[in-house]
Amino acid sequence: MGGILLKRLFGFLLCLGAHAALHAEVIAVPFLGDDIPTAYWSKPNARATLIFLPGGDGSFGIASKTNPQPTWLLKTLSEKGDEELAVDLVFLDSKTSLGWQNGNVEPRRGRAHLDRLAAVIDYYYQKKPQPIILMGHSNGAISVAEFLNQAPESQAKLGGVIFSGGRNETMVTAALHVPVQVLHHKEDSNGWTRFDKAKALYLDLKSKNSSSTELAVVEGGFDEGNPANSGRHMYAGSLAQAGEFVQRFIVKSLP
Repeated sequence: MGGILLKRLFGFLLCLGAHAALHAEVIAVPFLGDDIPTAYWSKPNARATLIFLPGGDGSFGIASKTNPQPTWLLKTLSEKGDEELAVDLVFLDSKTSLGWQNGNVEPRRGRAHLDRLAAVIDYYYQKKPQPIILMGHSNGAISVAEFLNQAPESQAKLGGVIFSGGRNETMVTAALHVPVQVLHHKEDSNGWTRFDKAKALYLDLKSKNSSSTELAVVEGGFDEGNPANSGRHMYAGSLAQAGEFVQRFIVKSLP
């Protein structure tokens, strides 16, 4: 489910330069007299935009960073050349906590959060009218599922959906018409994100999806620290493998 340590880890990593530093734009997406903090890394030949919803409490203070660089799996994807993966990257932050203590994720099901997600999708779709790949990790998978449940018509703007290391209770009730990937570590030791639940999610999504649905199983790596915000749950030692799965899914899903 992610927590304080995950939040600190992202905050620390966002200050570091990536292997091949990209120019970042911290874009405040307008929303009802307020704004939504996002970080945007673009490629000139991009054919899609990946919007990433982090786990933990969803609040990482990205707007306060100077030229933040993509980290974790986004860093792995950013280092791929255009001939491998020409995709823009967006990190969707939240000014307020979206819940994480004692497993609480109810704010991720609320209209306040989901309307902001819709606004970010619309903003980047208008900025570059190309397919949106929506990816949520851990608690972020709840956000993606609830967005599909409550705004199924928005699938028309999506080129693909990725549920990564998703929470056990992740569930989609709406009919699907968009390529879907369920990405999960086979030995995820986080009790909130069990692999058997990911397999069940995959089978359920496949039964209601008129498009393709795939289960991408990450193996290897190692565990360390709190299993809720480190180790295999975060693809420690297996990020390259996870990145390959995501890359192949995006390339295969694009028109």
